Amino acid sequence: MSIHIATICGSVRKNRRSIWPARYVHEKIKDAGHNSTLVDFLELPLPFVDSDPNPGNLDKKYPYENVQKWSAIADSVDGFIIVTPEYNHGYPAVLKNALDWLYPEFSNKPVGLVGVSDGPSGGLRAVEQLRPIMANFGMYDIQQAVGVRTVQDAFSDTGELLDPKLGKSIHKLITTLTSTAEAMRALRIDKNDKI
Repeated sequence: MSIHIATICGSVRKNRRSIWPARYVHEKIKDAGHNSTLVDFLELPLPFVDSDPNPGNLDKKYPYENVQKWSAIADSVDGFIIVTPEYNHGYPAVLKNALDWLYPEFSNKPVGLVGVSDGPSGGLRAVEQLRPIMANFGMYDIQQAVGVRTVQDAFSDTGELLDPKLGKSIHKLITTLTSTAEAMRALRIDKNDKI
């Protein structure tokens, strides 16, 4: 049975370049024989979190249609790759808002992080800020992050990868994530069978 990964683009800015590595990761997951859903909050806009929190929200019921769709995607997948640009040494508010809407959908699932910048940092400061949030959700951070430095040089204007070293790093990330997701899914199934 193939693994299903949600590939999340953490930006909705006009002329955003982080969509290029997000689409690339999405396609490479499929090339590896797995399923991937590209989650783009430009196409699935979410309102700001404005409802009282329901601790754990185990019923996974939300007041907005797009949030319910986002919940269904997150609930159905075996793991996540988050592709985030770095804004002022941090990650975008749209990404934090999307994460804050959900909670149980993330539990006991692996996550890989890809940082993106138009300079030399590769978005890794944003990645490091995301790590404690992933831990709070009970996710397994595979720690093997990828930094996309000078994204405008790493990808063409049409989103084609120009940096073969980056392609190898992304391949390793996908391999680690999907094998971890497979093992963790087996553990979740085994645990449910014993209950």
